[in-house]
Order: sequence, then structure tokens, then C-alpha cells
Amino acid sequence: MKYAIINGYIIQKEKKGNIFIDNEVIAEINYDNLNQEDIDNLRVNGFEVIDANNLYVSPGFIDVHSHSDLTIIANPDACSALYQGVTTIISGNCGFAVSPLYPNTLNSIKTEAQSYNINELKWGSLKEYLDYIESLDIAINYGYLAGHGQIRGGLFGYNNIKLSENDIELFKNELSKVLDDGAIGLSLGLIYIPGKFSDTKELIELAKVVKSKGKILTNHMRSESSKLLEAIQESITISRESGVNFEISHLKAASSAKGKARDACYLIENAKKEGINIDADQYPYEASNTGLSQVLPDKYLEGSIEDIIANISENEEQVEIDIENNYHTPWDKIIISEAYNPKLLKYVGLTIDQISKDLGLTPAKTVIYLLKTEGYDLGAIYFLMDEEEVDYIATKPYVMVASDSAIRCPNSLSWPHPRTYGTFVKFINKYVKQKQVLSLKEAIYKLSEFPAKKFNIYKRGSIEKNYFADIVIFDLNELKDNSTYLDPHKYPDGIKYVFVNGKLTLKDNQILNRNGKVLRF
Repeated sequence: MKYAIINGYIIQKEKKGNIFIDNEVIAEINYDNLNQEDIDNLRVNGFEVIDANNLYVSPGFIDVHSHSDLTIIANPDACSALYQGVTTIISGNCGFAVSPLYPNTLNSIKTEAQSYNINELKWGSLKEYLDYIESLDIAINYGYLAGHGQIRGGLFGYNNIKLSENDIELFKNELSKVLDDGAIGLSLGLIYIPGKFSDTKELIELAKVVKSKGKILTNHMRSESSKLLEAIQESITISRESGVNFEISHLKAASSAKGKARDACYLIENAKKEGINIDADQYPYEASNTGLSQVLPDKYLEGSIEDIIANISENEEQVEIDIENNYHTPWDKIIISEAYNPKLLKYVGLTIDQISKDLGLTPAKTVIYLLKTEGYDLGAIYFLMDEEEVDYIATKPYVMVASDSAIRCPNSLSWPHPRTYGTFVKFINKYVKQKQVLSLKEAIYKLSEFPAKKFNIYKRGSIEKNYFADIVIFDLNELKDNSTYLDPHKYPDGIKYVFVNGKLTLKDNQILNRNGKVLRF
């Protein structure tokens, strides 16, 4: 199929023009004023013509921080991404991954998969996983990061151990194989098990392998709160010592780090002045989304999630005391976003405070009850950040935009963070239209060209001849994010057309086909 997008304002070029798509790619761009005869001739020559007059034309948005490892299988239409103009996502973030499969990691992945009605894991290696995703005819492009936690847990388990020299060599060899299987790079999750047990030396050695392959290293740092600045300094050290292309995931100053956003950015800016290749991504919200288990004191966070639940069940009275004495987000600022045990579904969307009152338990005892009843971790939304600091980070030129979410469709039983459906439209709406602190061109760069360059995504992220035709067309006046914390399954307004690999995939809020590709690096 051939398409002609005519009369649209091409944001990257800062002028009106015409884009001609043939098969998967942009075949030509010109800036001619087309009359009716020209348009008729295009149709005669097999072009479907889309008049984008008064509309804005952008490269498809790229979400470099997604957790759609399993939800892309459950929702190959990728509704929540596609409807906000996202044409490419990168999963396998925060050290979590669902491939390769190892005996030590299999049960946890099976448990999570079953929560999405995925009853069989049809892969072993990362290559087999990507092959399987490819067989699903997904609606958007999909790249994958190797997960540090998945490999470390698979090779050495989830206990608090320091790796020996021989262990690190084994890890490096395994990582090399996984990267060669098509991973875009390696992700770290140093706040989670088992990543939190890794020392900086281990991480530098692994980073050298990533560097040797010309790939990227991403990092959910050890702390985004009390030790934020130390965590950033560790990131800088890893990047400096290895030379790796480094990305700080979902940069924020959370909880006890409120007030330190400027100091955090100062460290990154100084590192960049030294020539260190370090950047960051961020979502434009004041709340994070992670597991409820993160409110537990560190001494309980060892082993698999099943081990953790067994551990807190042994002496619940002491665990209750320890939770209350441990610093945590206020109970009325934590919302349960995901649970799959039927007994708990009524609590999805409620705060720990509200649930504790319903159960007649203390908040700490409620946390123990929820984890034990679910038999797995629950998703939770934490209100941790200051809006002014979120905005400060958002405007930095080395910070791109990412959702830190998992693909959903509205029929999902989950109560996702609104970033799932709204991140990219909210970013434009807030910082271009409302606050007017970024130009539209600057914002679109953060959503498309910048992530494509940083993550080495070949011939995407720009409106250029011979680039893949991943394109979003929107009405800037109508553009508005509608997903909220109380009503998250809401699509944004203003997205008129989305092309993926040269095919018109979304039109008039209807998905027409699935034309995504698995991107192997």
C-alpha cells in the first residue's frame, strides 16, 4: 500500500509538507503546494491520500522504558501505547526479564504469566522469546533488554552473595550470549532482588561486555530517595570505568530525596561535561508504580517473592512492628493497582489506609495480609514526588520520556498508573501547551529522535527519506490526556492517525491492523 500524507505541518522540519510512503518506508518528502489535479493523480497512481491540513506530523513516539514482557502477549494490539502515538517500545527493564528461562526463575515468571491468562511459556532462550513475540503479529515495534536480575538469579539464585572472580566470568559469558541473541542492551534493577546484592565491581565488569557489543546499559538505581546522590554517583562511575552508553531509568527525587532534584541533575551535567555518555528518562507524574513488597524492611527482601512471603509469615507480629518502624510512604498515599486473587479484586484502586479500615487491621498487618493472600507481589502506586521537581527534570535536554508501564487494553482487570495510557500526550499537553516551557519541536525530539539515537534504533525516530514510516498525526488543539488515578483506562484525545512500518494502523480511534516488528540488535 502507498500513502500520501499531504499538507501536514512536519514538526521536525518546522514547515508544511507532503510525505510519501511506499511499502514500509518514507519514499519521498516534498514541500509543494498540491492542487486538486495533483491529488487526483496521486490516487490514480495508487496512493491513499490523507489530508493533514491543520494537523501536526511527527515520528512515532518511542517508549524506551516499558514492562510489557508478558502483557504484549496478552495484548498484542498494544492499545495503551498505540492510542497515544507510541510505535516502538523497549521491554526487559529494571533488571526484570522473562528470558532466558532458568530453573531458578521459572516459577515466578509462570505465576506472573498466569495472572495474564498465559498458561504456557513457549520459549527458553531470548532468541526463542523474540521469535515467539514475532509470531503474534504485534501492533507496534518491540525491542528487548537483557535483565541483570534475571540472569543473576538464574545463575546464582536470589540470596545475598558477592560474586567471585570465577562467578563474574561465568556471568559475563552468559551475558554475551544473551546480547548476541538480539537484546538491545542490559538493564539493571539495583533496588530489587537480586540486583541489590551486586557490588559496583561486578557491574563495571558486565558493563564492559555491553560496551564491547556497542549496546546500552540502563539502571534502576539503588536508591531514588535517601541515597539518590550516591546512586547517581555509582551510575557515573560505572559509565566512566567501562565507557558504556548509560541510561538512568525514570530519574526522580522521591520521598526523603525531595529537594534534591537540582543536585541530582548537577551531578549528571558535570559527568556529561567530562565526556561521560550518560542520559536519563522520566515520566511526567508525581507517583511511581512498583511492587507492594517494597514497603518491607530490607532484611525481609531476600530470595524469590515466594521466599519473601514465606519469610514474613513466620513471625507476623515482629514483621508488623518492623514495617511500622521502617520508613515508608504514608499509607493513604499507596494505592493497590494490581491483584489477581479474586478475594483481593475489590481492593484494586484503594489505598492501604482504606483497605486496612475495611479489614479492621493495622496498615502494616494489612500489607502482610495482602501479600500472603495474593501469594505473589501486588502492584502499588506510590505518591512520592514533588511536581515542581518533576517539571525541573522534564525540561533537561539529556532527559527523554518513557512510561515505565506495561501495555494494557481497557478490558484488563488491573488498575494501572495513568502513565500507561497518557505519558506521551501528557508530556506535550503539560510542557508545550500549558506551561509553555518547551517548544513543540523540543518535546517531539524527546519523544522520538533522542530515544532512537540513544538506544541505537535503526532508521526510526525521524521523518527522513528511507526511514521506516512510523508516523503519528495529531491535532494539537485537541491533544489531551484523559487517564487519571481514579479512572486510568482512558485513551487520550487528539491522536488522529498512527502509521507503523508504513501501514495505517490507527485511524478514528480504531485499530486497523497489526504491523509491528521485533527489533533485534
